[in-house]
Amino acid sequence: MTLNKNKYKNAILYFIKYCNNKYLGATKLNKLLYYLDFINYRDRKNSVTGDFYIHNHYGPTPSEVNSVVSEMVENKEIDIKKDPFEDSHAISFKALRDVDEKVFNKEEKELLKNICKEFSDWSTDKIVEQTHLESPWFYSKPFEKVDYKYSSDIDFFE
Repeated sequence: MTLNKNKYKNAILYFIKYCNNKYLGATKLNKLLYYLDFINYRDRKNSVTGDFYIHNHYGPTPSEVNSVVSEMVENKEIDIKKDPFEDSHAISFKALRDVDEKVFNKEEKELLKNICKEFSDWSTDKIVEQTHLESPWFYSKPFEKVDYKYSSDIDFFE
């Protein structure tokens, strides 16, 4: 797979705009990207962003998300705010440009819409728990690639 930065960035902007940004931190963003890529792969045999995912403690994590987000901050496409939370901080995002939905085909637009409709009000803990119940994460080993071949186990939007 080849990274599609245009779709990657616009997916992030889409999630910031439409997926209840009040509850959208870094971990939840990772899970929304996971569902976008793995459900699209399940249904059409390709990922939207072209990224691969790593088995981390909080579930599948896109390998390039930090560099894409950093580039978006540098290019003034998004802003990141760190708020104190317990012993650490919580991250929130602000879009500084509008999403270009024309980069997505009809099926990808529908999937983005369905993901936001389903997961908008889910807590980070709930979405992390859900990813841990699914084959892609379950059958991968810590810090190794999560295999797209297990995407058929994801039951959302069938």
